[in-house]
Amino acid sequence: MSDRLDSVYYMGAPESLSSSSTPSMTPPKYVHHFDTYSLVKQLHEGGYSSDQATTMMKAVRALLAHNLDMAQEKLVSKSDVENESYLFSAACSELSAEIKNNRRAQDEQIRQQRTHLQHEVDILTQTLNQELLTLNDNVRGAFNDRKMTVREEQKGADSAIQQITYKISIMLSSDSKSEIEGVRWILIRRSVVGILFMAIVTLGTIRYATYVSHKRQREQDRKKKEEEEVRRDGGKSDRTSAPDAAAILAAN
Repeated sequence: MSDRLDSVYYMGAPESLSSSSTPSMTPPKYVHHFDTYSLVKQLHEGGYSSDQATTMMKAVRALLAHNLDMAQEKLVSKSDVENESYLFSAACSELSAEIKNNRRAQDEQIRQQRTHLQHEVDILTQTLNQELLTLNDNVRGAFNDRKMTVREEQKGADSAIQQITYKISIMLSSDSKSEIEGVRWILIRRSVVGILFMAIVTLGTIRYATYVSHKRQREQDRKKKEEEEVRRDGGKSDRTSAPDAAAILAAN
């Protein structure tokens, strides 16, 4: 920094300065980037002498020139910017084309893989359908076999049931016939006994009725004889019984 300030004291006019490597960045004659007179005046009014103010103004101008030189060295020209832009655009175009080509290749690869997978899926679907048809046929055959077996078993069970029913019916019919015969003989016996009893009772009743009728007839005959005797005697002899006589006396 001290070397830069020392060089400021021996700095000449702007036209005596040597041009840099880029003449386009060299300022024209007596062209400053700030108001040097106003700066010197303000410094002088601030308490600095004219020499000090001029020296400080030159130092500021030297620093500004140094910074401009540094900026000139580091700046890029418009042609370089255009070249870089063109190269960047070309690189972007190449990258875009490469990306598109890669996408197309990937799409084609994916399409081929999808076609291959679709083909495998179709093959698996056909195989599965064939296996399902075979399984359906096997299940249907097994079902039919089982149905036939069940029918045969059912027929055997029906025949066994019919045999058992026939045996039971035969046993029941034989037992019922024997029981019916026994009951019939019992009923016949009871009917015969009943008929005999009724005949005996009827005969007894007839005999009793005959006896009663004969007794009444005899009583009537006796009464008729007594009345005839009473008529013959004229009421002289008493032929009434003791109870009849007692009743007559009580009535008198």
